[in-house]
Amino acid sequence: MRRHGWVRAAALALGALAGAGCTKVGTAGGSPGTAAGAAHAWTQPGLLRIAGLSEPDSLNPLVGNQQIDNDLSMFWAGYLFNLDDRNEFVPELATEMPTLRNGDISRDGLTIVYHLRRGVLWQDGAAFTAGDVLFTYRAIMNDRNNIPSRAGYDVIASLAAPDPHTVVVRLKRPWSPFVATFFTMSGTPYPVLPKHLLEKYPDINRIPYNSKPVGTGPFIIDGWQRGQKIVFHANPHYWRGRPKLDRIEYDPIPDENTVLTRLQAHEVDMEFNAPSVQYPTLQKLAGYNVLLTPFTQFAQLALNVKSPILSDVRVRRALAYATNVPEFITDITHGVQVPGDSDQPAFSWAHASGLPRYTFDPARARRLLEAAGWQAGPDGVRTKAGQRLTLVAANVSGSSVGNAAFVLAQRQWRDVGVDLEVKNYVSSLFFAAYGAGGILQTGKFDVAFFSWLNGEDPDDSTEFMCDQAPPAGQNVYHFCDAQVDAAERVALGSYDLAIRKRAYDGIQRRLVDEEPTIIMWFVRRIDVVNSDMRNFKPAHAVTDFWNSWEWSI
Repeated sequence: MRRHGWVRAAALALGALAGAGCTKVGTAGGSPGTAAGAAHAWTQPGLLRIAGLSEPDSLNPLVGNQQIDNDLSMFWAGYLFNLDDRNEFVPELATEMPTLRNGDISRDGLTIVYHLRRGVLWQDGAAFTAGDVLFTYRAIMNDRNNIPSRAGYDVIASLAAPDPHTVVVRLKRPWSPFVATFFTMSGTPYPVLPKHLLEKYPDINRIPYNSKPVGTGPFIIDGWQRGQKIVFHANPHYWRGRPKLDRIEYDPIPDENTVLTRLQAHEVDMEFNAPSVQYPTLQKLAGYNVLLTPFTQFAQLALNVKSPILSDVRVRRALAYATNVPEFITDITHGVQVPGDSDQPAFSWAHASGLPRYTFDPARARRLLEAAGWQAGPDGVRTKAGQRLTLVAANVSGSSVGNAAFVLAQRQWRDVGVDLEVKNYVSSLFFAAYGAGGILQTGKFDVAFFSWLNGEDPDDSTEFMCDQAPPAGQNVYHFCDAQVDAAERVALGSYDLAIRKRAYDGIQRRLVDEEPTIIMWFVRRIDVVNSDMRNFKPAHAVTDFWNSWEWSI
């Protein structure tokens, strides 16, 4: 899955939260400039060599299904806005964020006006205009195109361009996440594509453009063949001016130990989103800085409340009290990840303060299970009306983090009388769509381990609203609560931050009380960078790569 949605459990090993900002090991960051006085003989000034575990399935995020598609798009493509390391939107192809205050959002919340930047050129020399925005919207809504999600775009009633540098959007209903969704850093971010190159195609699923896209970004793609490096060179006509780097090489290496070896040999300048299981080793690398960046991603033990056993909130609360989250974080992630008390990260404006916590308390867990009618059996597993308290857990085959998490959960939960039977599924089946029999979507589990990755906006309605149970949405918990639904409708229908904040506070308190999922930890992404590199400032949502035009080495 991509951004707004599930992250494959195997990828949890790749994740790396505290307050906003990065924890730095070494002296990452630094002042602007080139690497003319590079400290390392192995540094190649002007060339940034990046290694990553993922290879894109397409370089066009509109028809790709991988996180890496969006990461790499930050080099070549353009969005209306980027999200910076201070969680603020940075104007890119638009010049100002629409708000009620500046009048670009109408009082009724239905009309939104975007003012586009003048003088921006596509990398082939054509002028960027509002027509490109309208074309890309139509491509997203084209049923022939394999678009990962149309969320946010499907609330548009009409789109117009009164002049080449203005776009006017009319919504079917007020929808507050819209400005954080429309061609910007949403859970499923889409860049603006060139109308003059693509309007001739009935669909854009399999076209040459997808392996050598033309954008408005700071770097131009030389080309890409599967299994090969992806090479970018500086765009001399980028609207901000020529980027500081001359060249970027992204090398997809699908083995974390091979990437580590390349780092140790100084054949790589950067590994982003490195595996937390390697954190102790990464800290010892010579010539690199290791950054931990709080991110809008949490790991969870999701509970299927349609399960006859888990439909009882007392059992769900008991499992939460029986789970020693600090032990999970220490033993599995080497302390990289941090505890969370809700589905919103601590650095988000939407995070509720003073939430109750399920601290590790096995005695309390036992009392709750007994109150729910589950009595200790002769072998330690509780029974009720002749039924054993056995839960079926779903995990992704080959996920070292998922495997380790369920080993700990089996031990901790067995201590309070809960038997956990783990079943492993290949990633493609675990995350498959409802119609394809996906384990999560069809609810073939009692407990499932995976993580959720959101965009800049705190909207979590697709996870928790009653009408979002699969196949309609991603409420795989099958959780339904009238109070949560009412608060979600308020949060989605208002552009007033204070109103939305109160609604999300209420949602989080209700979720803690009802406990449809056990939040295990929030992610801190691990980035390993050559200490000669300057101006790498990773963001806290969607992608680390928001300011690549400023990078230098």
